[in-house]
Amino acid sequence: MEFTDLNIDCLLKIFSYCGESDLFSLCRAHNFLRHVIDMYIFQLQSLDVLMCGHRNFPKIMERTHITMSFADRVKVAENWLNGRYREQQYFRRSKMFATKLILERDWLYLTYGCYLSQHRRLKIEPLQRRYFREITTGNKSDLADFVKRRDTIFAGRVTGSCFIYEDGYATEQQLHNPKEYLRCVNFFGGIYASSTDNSCKLWQRTEELGLLHLDQIVEFNESFKALQFNTDGKKLYGGMYTSINRCALREIDVESGVQRILNSKTISVYDLKLKDDNIIFTANFDTSFRLYDQRTDKDECVWEDPFDSSFYCLDYDGLYAVLCGTKYHSRVNLYDIRVPNKYMQLYFPRVEPRRRDDLKSSPVYSLACDSRYLFIATDRTLHVLDFKVNCATVKDYRNIFQEMHRI
Repeated sequence: MEFTDLNIDCLLKIFSYCGESDLFSLCRAHNFLRHVIDMYIFQLQSLDVLMCGHRNFPKIMERTHITMSFADRVKVAENWLNGRYREQQYFRRSKMFATKLILERDWLYLTYGCYLSQHRRLKIEPLQRRYFREITTGNKSDLADFVKRRDTIFAGRVTGSCFIYEDGYATEQQLHNPKEYLRCVNFFGGIYASSTDNSCKLWQRTEELGLLHLDQIVEFNESFKALQFNTDGKKLYGGMYTSINRCALREIDVESGVQRILNSKTISVYDLKLKDDNIIFTANFDTSFRLYDQRTDKDECVWEDPFDSSFYCLDYDGLYAVLCGTKYHSRVNLYDIRVPNKYMQLYFPRVEPRRRDDLKSSPVYSLACDSRYLFIATDRTLHVLDFKVNCATVKDYRNIFQEMHRI
C-alpha cells in the first residue's frame, strides 16, 4: 500500500501536522497530493485573502488574465502583503500626461494625448507593447477621461468634446463650452453624464436614421471630479472638486434630477468606487480614504495617509482590498477594509532618471489591478508590478515608522 492510496480523511489528518512550506513542497512532489492539498486546504485558506480571495467570485477574478490555483492564490496574496514583486516599465514618454487606465481580462486600455490605445494582455508578460488598436477622431485635444461598458466606449476631451466608440466607429459631439475644462464622464444604458470645471450635465442618447446624438436632460451648477452610476443606473454619485461646506459627495436621482447631499465630511473627492448600492469608497484631497455607508449616512471608517498625501485614485478588488494612488513619489497604499486605521503595505515604483525632470515626484493618476498585476500610471511611465514571483527583492514598508524610530 502506498501513501497515495490512503483516503482523503487520513491524508488531511497527516497534512494538518505540516507547515505551509511543507504543503507547497508536497504539491511539487506529486500531482495527486497537489490536487488534494489544493482543493481541501488551500481552497479554504485562500477564500478571503487580500487581492486573491475568491468568495462569491469578486470583480477582480473577472479581470485576471490567467486563472490561478488555490495554492498560487495563497502564495501571491503573501507576496502582496510582504511587498515581494518584480517591476517592469512600459511606454516611456517625453511629455507628461495624466494617463487613465481600464483593465479587462484580455485587454488594457490607456490614454495618452488625443489617443486611446488598446493593448493585448499576454501570458509571458503583462501586456503587448505595441497597441492592437488606436482609437481617436479628427479632434486633437487631449483626452481627460473615458469609460467602457461591454463594447461601448465613452470618452471626453479637455475641451468639452466627447465621443462614443462602437463597432469600429466613433461619433463625436461638442457637449460643453470649449473654454471649460472637462474632468470626468460616465454612462449607463442610454444615460450619459459629463462634468467640467463649471457644470455637470446629463444626456439622453437618441438614434435616428443611423445617426447617434446626445440630447441634454438636465444641468447642475456643481463641478464634479468623479462620477459613478449605481448597479441599476437609477442613481448617479458624484465627487465634487471643491466643497466649501465639506460636503463633496453627492447623489443624483437620474429620473427626477434631484440632488442629495451625502454626509461625508470631505472638502474634495478625487475618485470614487461603489462596493454595492449602500457603500461608497472615496479618495480625497484631505489625505483620507473613506468608507461611506448610505444606511447610516456617515463615514463609517476613515483611513489617513501615513505621509499626509492626497489620494488621487483608487481601485477595489470586489472583496476586502482597496488600493489608493497618492500624490507624491508614485506611491500606492494597500488597505484592508476589515482593518481600521492601518495600511497593509506601501508600494514605491522605482525611478530611473534620464534627465533632471525625472527626479521630480509624480502622482499616481490612475491604477488598475488583477490578482497578479498592479498597473500604475504616472506622469511619464506605466509601471507594472508582478506579484507571482518566487525570487524577488522584498520591499516591506509595513513597519517603516518603527524602523525610523530605531534609527
